[in-house]
Amino acid sequence: MAIIEPTLFSWKDVEARSDLDRFYLVRDHLPDEEIVQALEANRDKGRDDLPVRAMWNSVISGVVFQHPSIESLIRGQKRNPALLDACGFNPLPAQKKPVPELVRDAAGGPVRIAWPAGEEPHYAVPNS
Repeated sequence: MAIIEPTLFSWKDVEARSDLDRFYLVRDHLPDEEIVQALEANRDKGRDDLPVRAMWNSVISGVVFQHPSIESLIRGQKRNPALLDACGFNPLPAQKKPVPELVRDAAGGPVRIAWPAGEEPHYAVPNS
């Protein structure tokens, strides 16, 4: 009779988790610190509107969530604020404050303050 030994690790345990839990597993256990530090060092004077760590985590989440393209990943992040937070982006929608303008009537009348229409709130998701 064969003796079945218990395994230390089972894929069934991983597959039973949610996608976000699987992303946490990968994010927290992937030995990627040297890669992220190299990316931050190579950034130099490039764009710095989004953090390198958050962008790296975003790419990792695209693999875990099996997105076929970057555009698909971006759409998924826009629908999932919990994933944005897990990647390191701000999960709250941002909205720029409208800048008021002073407008003088054409006939030389009094000056009034005009408030332009504000833009729609958006998440801090990178574009493609």
